[in-house]
Amino acid sequence: MQQEQIEKAKYLDQMIPLKGASHADAVSYGVDTPMRYSECFAKLADGRVVRLKDSRQFIGWSGMNGSRRLLFRSDAGRILIPASVGEQQATSERRSSGLHRFITRDGGLLFVQRLGQDIARHVGLADGVAA
Repeated sequence: MQQEQIEKAKYLDQMIPLKGASHADAVSYGVDTPMRYSECFAKLADGRVVRLKDSRQFIGWSGMNGSRRLLFRSDAGRILIPASVGEQQATSERRSSGLHRFITRDGGLLFVQRLGQDIARHVGLADGVAA
């Protein structure tokens, strides 16, 4: 693992920690809806599936399958990550008004304007971090 990837995983471990695992071991992220609220999970290289320490940090998701992006809240602001580790920075779902649409954990819709300015960081574990 490259130093840049290690630093990004450490950042995610501090801001949106997983239960009993590190983001460095994640190979993909997904969304599950076991009851009323959707939950984010990480699939690890060893095959285990782990969830966030605080499930309330997961705000919602955008996109389908390979282009899915997950939105989280942390003390540092909002964090956007691609569901597939190593995926290039995802393109957003834009409306004519420039809004980005996310499905929230309770099934509602969240529209975020000026995604790059409103979200504190976009973290792709194998990509760059953009403010």
